[in-house]
Amino acid sequence: MPEPIRILLVDDHPLMLMGIRSMLETKPGIEVAGTASDGFQALSKASELHPDVMMLDVMMPGMDGIELARRMRAEMPDVALLVLSSDTSIATLETLLGIGIDGFLPKTSDEATMLSAIRSVAAGYEFFGTDIARLIERISLAKKASDNMFTPRELDVIRLSCRGLQYKEIAGELGIKYLTVVTIKNNIFRKLGINNTVELVLYAIKKQLISL
Repeated sequence: MPEPIRILLVDDHPLMLMGIRSMLETKPGIEVAGTASDGFQALSKASELHPDVMMLDVMMPGMDGIELARRMRAEMPDVALLVLSSDTSIATLETLLGIGIDGFLPKTSDEATMLSAIRSVAAGYEFFGTDIARLIERISLAKKASDNMFTPRELDVIRLSCRGLQYKEIAGELGIKYLTVVTIKNNIFRKLGINNTVELVLYAIKKQLISL
């Protein structure tokens, strides 16, 4: 008989934890290894229990689910991360996808969907429901549109600007004239409807043109 899927549940709402735990404990092939009520506790429990899957909320006090997912990916990459959250905003999804979560479920999901998601991510597959998949498609299309907005040279100038280089330094780095850099940067500002490098940096971070 195969080993059961060991899952760590992370949510700051006790009733939510109790309800999900009670439901999962009756299902064959699934073992609730433990629960945690915040990100710090979850990291400690994950290190101790070595679960196959961590099912975590996004909005929690202290260390939230986004930071927890980031820490888990860095420290325990073998644990599958399944986010269960009422926050289905594009900004949150974009951030979580960038971190590399394995699945996402809205808190309105039914029991069958949750079980399918747990088994899928435990087996090494991604799981995103139909509604979430549509949002992910929108994110992907928006990113492609953003990437196509700029020429390769403009992307070079954006990345160097975000590193703090000034016009003359960018010109030296790219082997082009100072006035060429001025023209390119002005074109970038015009395309984005912005006026300064600070706004450019914020845009580049949001669109993942640079990494922190």
